[in-house]
Amino acid sequence: MRRRIYLVLLLLLVAIAATGLYLRQRAQAAAIKAADCATPAPPPPPAAAPPPKLPGFAIEPGCGTGIEAPKAAQKKK
Repeated sequence: MRRRIYLVLLLLLVAIAATGLYLRQRAQAAAIKAADCATPAPPPPPAAAPPPKLPGFAIEPGCGTGIEAPKAAQKKK
């Protein structure tokens, strides 16, 4: 019975090692293939525009941040 347990543990260890070697080889092959790519990378997406400034609109603080909300802009008279 003890030999069977040791055999099962040995087989699990060999299976884990073989899986790790396979995944490492696959990652290296993918890295080499990506490095040889002749197609340039796509341009980054354009920057998002800031939100519009609406009269009387104030931003509320996020939950649990402990930061005070920014003051609303004062209207000119």
